[in-house]
Amino acid sequence: MEVSGDFFDFFTLADGRIAWSLGDVSGKGMNAAMLMAKTISLFRCLGKTATDMADLLATLNDEIAETARHGMFVTMVAGLYDPATGEVCLANAGHQPPLFRSSDGRYEEIEAECPPLGVIAGITFVQQRLTLAGGRLFVFTDGVTEGRTNSGMLGMDGLKALLDRHAGDCAEDQLAAVSEVLLGSTGGQRLHDDLTMLAIG
Repeated sequence: MEVSGDFFDFFTLADGRIAWSLGDVSGKGMNAAMLMAKTISLFRCLGKTATDMADLLATLNDEIAETARHGMFVTMVAGLYDPATGEVCLANAGHQPPLFRSSDGRYEEIEAECPPLGVIAGITFVQQRLTLAGGRLFVFTDGVTEGRTNSGMLGMDGLKALLDRHAGDCAEDQLAAVSEVLLGSTGGQRLHDDLTMLAIG
């Protein structure tokens, strides 16, 4: 339980866009951690020249399907964010839906259209696009929405309420507010799952 499979990464490309990813490997322990390290390393290498996130996930999927231990898989969202235009291009391989909060406070859950990585080779993935227009995109693992608060499981409604409460904050402070609520309810005890969350915009 000390070593597991949540991961995230982001880096700036030569043209100013930001490549980012977040995901979760099935299971716990060293096997999950090793597959996590392989996935994020491949993303960092291939993402520097990728122009289409669907193609990138297809390449990752074929490599993971070939080498992953039986029954292991990776859920993952990968994207490109253009700060100049606010456009986000992303592809979702079986991961929890990213949550887009528009500038007027409306929410949209961006559902996965493809299965996790490593289940079967040769899958075609789908790239989706959205323009932030002053809104913010949140990508997270299930440890966030399944996290415990002092009043029970946070859930998607609880997460939205937290984000609304801190809507005027910068992205870093919004994430810190979510973390504080979930970590503050543990009483110093170990969390039941990893907490990993990105804010884009």
